[in-house]
Amino acid sequence: MNNYRSMSHRRLLNEPIIAVYDDLFTGARKGLPKGTWQNDKNVIIISRYVLEMKMGLSREEIPRINRLFIKEQKLWGVLNRFKSIKKLLNFVYPGTYDEFDFPRVSEDYWASKENIKKRLEVILKQNKLSLNEIPNVVSYDKLVEWGFSNPLKRHNDSPYQLMNSIYPNRYKPFQFKKVPQRWSKDLIMLRTHFLEMLQKEKISFYEVPEKVNQEMLLKYRFSGAMSKCNNSPSKFIMTLFPHDFNQEDFPKTQGYWHDIHIARNTILKLIKKNAIPYTQIPRHITKQLLIENGLSGLLDKYAGSPINIIQTCFPNEFDITEFKRVPNRYWYHKENRIKALRLFCKKNNIEKQSLPTLSRAYFCQHFPRFVSVLDRHYESKSHLWIIEAFPEHKLKASDFNLLIGDDGQACDSKEELWLHNFLVRNLTQAVILREGKRFVNKPINEAYIPDWVIQLNGKKVIVEYFGLYGSSRFPNYTERADRKITFYKTLIDYKFVGVKPMDLKNTDEIINKIANDDIIIKP
Repeated sequence: MNNYRSMSHRRLLNEPIIAVYDDLFTGARKGLPKGTWQNDKNVIIISRYVLEMKMGLSREEIPRINRLFIKEQKLWGVLNRFKSIKKLLNFVYPGTYDEFDFPRVSEDYWASKENIKKRLEVILKQNKLSLNEIPNVVSYDKLVEWGFSNPLKRHNDSPYQLMNSIYPNRYKPFQFKKVPQRWSKDLIMLRTHFLEMLQKEKISFYEVPEKVNQEMLLKYRFSGAMSKCNNSPSKFIMTLFPHDFNQEDFPKTQGYWHDIHIARNTILKLIKKNAIPYTQIPRHITKQLLIENGLSGLLDKYAGSPINIIQTCFPNEFDITEFKRVPNRYWYHKENRIKALRLFCKKNNIEKQSLPTLSRAYFCQHFPRFVSVLDRHYESKSHLWIIEAFPEHKLKASDFNLLIGDDGQACDSKEELWLHNFLVRNLTQAVILREGKRFVNKPINEAYIPDWVIQLNGKKVIVEYFGLYGSSRFPNYTERADRKITFYKTLIDYKFVGVKPMDLKNTDEIINKIANDDIIIKP
């Protein structure tokens, strides 16, 4: 049969079966003689004649013929014998074509690892690549390009799994451009690779916290496994060797304290070490304590504020007033004062009906730190703070246990009440407002609420009663009074009239001073 496979085209034309085959196309014959295609000689001669001479196909084009070609060239008989074009051509041209010269390989071709291996090595040779270069070159896209879609599907679309099946244990997962997903969960394999990395880098096991960093781990393809640990080298290493390392073994990196869980756990360890009750965290976690325990970095992350640290690590668990100190100028913001009083009342179950009992004396006994807030921002008048903090209750001064004047306005003392009623009765044409306006002495950040602001004849007059002026029992009172007097005198739009207890004996003079430009008290 090989004689016919190598026979020249000129000699092929002299074979009698060629003339018989051509009669099919002239209409002289409807079919070939019975048994034509069972004769191997006829199969070779007619196939070569059609492919090489009649159609003039090249060696590369021949395996690309299809069933339409077979039909047009009246070759159904020979196809019926061989069942496939591939088998027919392999018979006519033995050893000339391999599976990949044809448009499709057989269904079971890729089931054989040897076939996969053979094909891969052919392609590597064509591309002048060695087996050692496989991890650097082979990827999912490259294998698809090379025609390995079917083998990839058989190996979970994983280049590593495919290569490992035909070259067992020759390659490691991390050597490939894309590490298999399951590998990042295989702790045994990860530990093995980690120890191999230490050996290559000449790092002893006890040096791991100091010398193994993120750059090195990424270099050795641990990125997938690292992502499951928030890309933290220390967390990743502690996952691999939970009994060998803890967080304290690792240096504090620049972003170390950005992890709230680390900061919270650090505070919990600190309170355990110092036997601090959980409820007392705000009182005892101070800047000094943090510095003494080597936690300056944690302080720096939170702008040097223990309050910021605690409120971030333990959100909504502690009120700002539970800390030893509040931030600078905290009480100068109205919303902070309102929030603090509302939280205090909520924690102490103080309902609307009990709010009027929150006097300065009450805070002195139950929450002294509010006293300074009252004195500095509300002239020691708790009802002003309460009314401001709870607008929804629509409280009025008369709702409190206060001294009420003839016009319904509240006074702080009997002397003020007497003076107030005197002013109301004698200044009938004036608008008299008790504690209705707030002033701020900005240079010293001090707030003042005058006892009276009186509008009379187009003028505005501030009247202040200094009941304890000069008292040896309350020296701070006199100092504050002097600051008020100095400040009020600077107000261009207001006239200031100060009243001391001795002035109550000459009430007519008080009226005259309010109506004229003189001032009673000079500091």
